[in-house]
Amino acid sequence: MKISPIELSQQLIRISSYSGNNPEVLELVKKTLQNMGFECQIIEFDGDNSYLVNNLHAIYNPHKSLKTIYFAGHTDVVKEGDKSKWRFDPFEAKIEGDKLFGRGASDMKCAIACFISAVAEFLAQNPNPDFGIGFLITNDEENDSINGTKKVLDWMKKQSMPITYCLVGEPTNPNKLGEMIKIGRRGSIGFKIEIYGKQGHVAYPNIALNPITMLINLCKVLKDQKMDNGTEFFDPSNLEFTDIGTENLGSNVIPSKAHCTFNIRFNDTHKAQDIVDFVEYALKKTVGQKIDNIQDLGDKSLPTADFIGKYKMNYRLSGEAFLSKPKKLAKITQESVQKICGMTPVLGTAGGTSDARFIKDYAEVVEIGLVNETAHKIDEFALISEIENLQKIYLEILKKLTK
Repeated sequence: MKISPIELSQQLIRISSYSGNNPEVLELVKKTLQNMGFECQIIEFDGDNSYLVNNLHAIYNPHKSLKTIYFAGHTDVVKEGDKSKWRFDPFEAKIEGDKLFGRGASDMKCAIACFISAVAEFLAQNPNPDFGIGFLITNDEENDSINGTKKVLDWMKKQSMPITYCLVGEPTNPNKLGEMIKIGRRGSIGFKIEIYGKQGHVAYPNIALNPITMLINLCKVLKDQKMDNGTEFFDPSNLEFTDIGTENLGSNVIPSKAHCTFNIRFNDTHKAQDIVDFVEYALKKTVGQKIDNIQDLGDKSLPTADFIGKYKMNYRLSGEAFLSKPKKLAKITQESVQKICGMTPVLGTAGGTSDARFIKDYAEVVEIGLVNETAHKIDEFALISEIENLQKIYLEILKKLTK
């Protein structure tokens, strides 16, 4: 059975599959895999303060082998934004020259199509492989990531379904196919800080308490702290502010409240709790007393004797840093890229979080996909030539697993 990765990519892109309950796109994948002999199951999860999510599990394992390789990916895409700013309709899957345009082309519907195509070609030549081939496809990676891959992995564990190796099709290359494969990811934690002082007239700062001053001091402490020097596979940890402001009433008013938000991408020399503890320390050093609710401020003004500020801290952990130690899968992936692209890819950990953070607890995981330059952007595209070569890389990996 021959499947064109280009045509299947177009079919997938033409379905506007946003995160959550969007069964049409997974039904297309399911039908395609069933025609290849896969046992497929749509699994739905909801709850945990999140929305209903469709997921697909598929397996081809005629010998019930304990050795399996899975392809993990997501069919959900981010919103396309203003369609009028796109050269072509983002869900038309228009081809112009060597480019396939469309939302999800880079991230990551073309990669899904490439692996399906590679598996179809592999099974045509090797209908009885001595290892199982599986797919774990979720429609919830771009947003909450609560009722997707993580819960499917738990379901697989309860069903005693083995997973030895896993390829994740996230776009891993900065500029061209073959530059980088990823064997880990930095951790990501976002903070929102609110600092409360005492409102007053700028002419009488002695009877006010300026939260902006405290916020500036906090920002300096946070940015001046060198967290680490990086490691063999990780860049140094980094903090970036994303919003700073007040709800001021006028240019002659010292506000009562200031806020900031920031994100810290950290490597595997830290745990998230270490980051939280450091931010808490910086707040106590520069502001003063923590509150849990705005009501804790009470009706009274802050005492003029000590002028202690108060703060509220919220944070959201997207994922801990992790490293999947490079073993057999990383080695044959590098060899496959070298054969198809003529270059040895760097083993990297850069970029945002991915569902590989869940998979690393179950199997050796390697991320390899297309170029990420246009992911989530207007006029997102993938090169036709690179789609074809990614299919060849995936096929070569499958062939090397048989040796």
